[in-house]
Amino acid sequence: MSQSTHAPADPQGSAPQPPAKKPFYKRAWFIVIAVLVVIAIAQGGGGDGESASSPADSSTGDAASAPAVDMPAAEPPAPQAPAPETPGIGEPAADGKFNFIVNGVDCSATEIGSEFLSQKAQGQFCIVDLTITNVGDRAQSFFGDNATLLNEQGQQFSADSEAAIYLEDSSSLYEEINPGNTLASKVVFDVPAGTVPTSIELHDSAFSGGVTVNLQ
Repeated sequence: MSQSTHAPADPQGSAPQPPAKKPFYKRAWFIVIAVLVVIAIAQGGGGDGESASSPADSSTGDAASAPAVDMPAAEPPAPQAPAPETPGIGEPAADGKFNFIVNGVDCSATEIGSEFLSQKAQGQFCIVDLTITNVGDRAQSFFGDNATLLNEQGQQFSADSEAAIYLEDSSSLYEEINPGNTLASKVVFDVPAGTVPTSIELHDSAFSGGVTVNLQ
C-alpha cells in the first residue's frame, strides 16, 4: 500500500500579510511640517536680529558717510514800499473824478451871515476852503455833505449844509462840474468850541472811497 506524501502547507500562502508601516518621522507630511517649522523659526530669529541692529547700523553709517551740507544763508526780507504820504494843504488829492486842493481852514467864526439873515454855531464854525477840478470824462455833482472833518481824537464831524446857505460863495450845497472845469467852494462844519481839526476826508460821491487831506 503506497503512502501519499503531502507538501507542508505554506504559512505565507494561506493569507497575505499587511505591509510593514513606516515610522511617522519618515512620512512625507511630517517632513513637510518639520521643514516649515524650521523655516519659521529661522525667519523669526533673523528678523529680530535685523530689527534690533538695523537702526543703529543705519544711523551710524549715515552719520559717518553723509557729507556735510552747507545750508544756504537766509535771504533778508525784501524792503517794503513806503506808504504813500497823505497830501496836505495846497497839495492835490484825487478821489474818483475829482481832484481836490484844500486852500486853508478857518475856525474863528461863531456866526455866519449878515445882520439880517445869519446862523449861530452850537460851538464854532470851521470853514474849509476848497478847489475842485473834474478830471473825468463826464459831469459830476459835488456835495459838501459828503465831506467829513476829523480831530486828533478821531472824532468825525459832518458838514453843516444849513449854515452854508448863509455863507457867501459857499457853493457846497450842490454844484455840477463838467469835465475839465474847476469849482471854488467852502464847506462849513459846526464843531465844539476849541476843536482843532487835523484832517478832512473828501469824496467825489457818497459811495466813493474818499481821500484824506492833512490840515496841520
